[in-house]
Amino acid sequence: MDYNQLKVRILSLMDPAKELDSVQIREKLASDGLQGHGEKALEMALLRYWRQGLLARTRRGRRFYYQLTERGKARKEWLLRTLNRT
Repeated sequence: MDYNQLKVRILSLMDPAKELDSVQIREKLASDGLQGHGEKALEMALLRYWRQGLLARTRRGRRFYYQLTERGKARKEWLLRTLNRT
């Protein structure tokens, strides 16, 4: 899976009205048959997406909870169009 495919998959899991932590995101990826992403690799991807403004995050205790932003929604739609053309 290349970089943009992982990004669009993670962004597609996210709901603007709901927060998910990295464990929940990893479980959803695994349930969709996308295993093989280590915990640290997934956390780094989520950190990148937060820095890019695609995800908002809130810290509660020792965990970060992520939520899709408007920018993330727009990027997801753009990536889906782009990936479907190739």
